[in-house]
Amino acid sequence: MKNPNEICGIWHGKNASAAITEDFSMFFLRLEPELIAAVLRHSDYGTVGTVYGMGKDWNANSIYRIINPDSGKIFCNDENDERLKLHKSDKAELDSKSGNLIYTAYNGSRFELTLSEKFDQDFFVKDKNSNSLSLPEKMAKWNILSCFYYEDGFYNVHIDAVKNAAYFGFDEKEKFLYCRIGKNAYCEKGWAMLSTTCIRMNESRMLEDNLLALEDYKLNEDFFVEDGCSFPDDGGWYWSVKEVTNDVIYLNGCGGATYEIQKN
Repeated sequence: MKNPNEICGIWHGKNASAAITEDFSMFFLRLEPELIAAVLRHSDYGTVGTVYGMGKDWNANSIYRIINPDSGKIFCNDENDERLKLHKSDKAELDSKSGNLIYTAYNGSRFELTLSEKFDQDFFVKDKNSNSLSLPEKMAKWNILSCFYYEDGFYNVHIDAVKNAAYFGFDEKEKFLYCRIGKNAYCEKGWAMLSTTCIRMNESRMLEDNLLALEDYKLNEDFFVEDGCSFPDDGGWYWSVKEVTNDVIYLNGCGGATYEIQKN
């Protein structure tokens, strides 16, 4: 069953964030002060991934349990972890009085979230007539993406909106794990993102008051580096513009990489 249109969008609460399309969703939940969960759900397959970040900041470790919905094969680093099965009973519903999203986890934990960015049925359809826009507007419009891709031991899931971007990435072979939701900001010099929740193998963090994720990210143009990326003290990630064409905007990525924002 597809997610109802009224809950599709990006939501933030004091201890949670959610990114929801009709077909799939990502939830980020602070279940305890030093326990953050990322839950990946699909409308047809149900809950297909759970990641638990335990600890704080870089003094942390993560437990994951992720399933291939076609084969049923499970990839995990803790055979005794049952939370993939337990989270199947989680619910996300709209409160008719407040208009907020209420997420209730299997253990009774309840999270109330406020809408940050709404998705309608055409939100992820890119504008073919956008060449008259400014460079920051092009980056914001071209960068939107809804993607749910998986193979055995691999997930690449994006819900990238204008103001917000959520990601669930996993690669068993490379021992790669990265679950994140953040805030976007653009200017003539490039694209900046501030991650508000992030779980990796040895990292786990969420804003102390995650309601701050509802605020727009105010980038500082002085933080951009002309030929590379930067990680200034404000916690943001900055990628400077390398080249601009009619169909692709190239950015200076990290480690010498080049990132692309494509019109189509």
